[in-house]
Amino acid sequence: MKRCLLITIVAVVWALPRSGWAQNPAAAYECDRKSSTLVIRTTDDLDEAAPPWPKKLRIVEFSSLLDLNQEQTMVEGTRSESIVCRLRGDRFEITFEPGVPNPNLLVRCGAAVTGIVTVKRNGTTILDEQEFEDMNCHERKPMLETIRIRAGSSKPRLTYAPYPD
Repeated sequence: MKRCLLITIVAVVWALPRSGWAQNPAAAYECDRKSSTLVIRTTDDLDEAAPPWPKKLRIVEFSSLLDLNQEQTMVEGTRSESIVCRLRGDRFEITFEPGVPNPNLLVRCGAAVTGIVTVKRNGTTILDEQEFEDMNCHERKPMLETIRIRAGSSKPRLTYAPYPD
């Protein structure tokens, strides 16, 4: 019986798409030249994000930045995605990377992948490895929802949302 259950679980996990582990955490960014503002929005589940994000936002899905083993059950490595946003005289470098609380995706907290962002303005770090959601999946802390940085400013404005029930 245990062997049959194990085979069934492995078969179900094998059939899941990369973004099907739990939720589909993502971030989107916009380099808004009209308002001279860099806007980064986050969601813990892109598939259920509401309201729909504007089409002009570019989306980074954190699950796509994971290097998984052949069985897609263990995180063997991660990649980052970097972009550059130029606003007036400022050059913002934004680096997105996944936050992996447990490399074994089949155990507690394993599928709770989140995002981490670092922002540099003209080469100086103004936001360093900011987690969108606490890496400890047992915490129910507010989740980072929006980051706004205006050209000429070195202080990002962070907006948080309550942890979803």
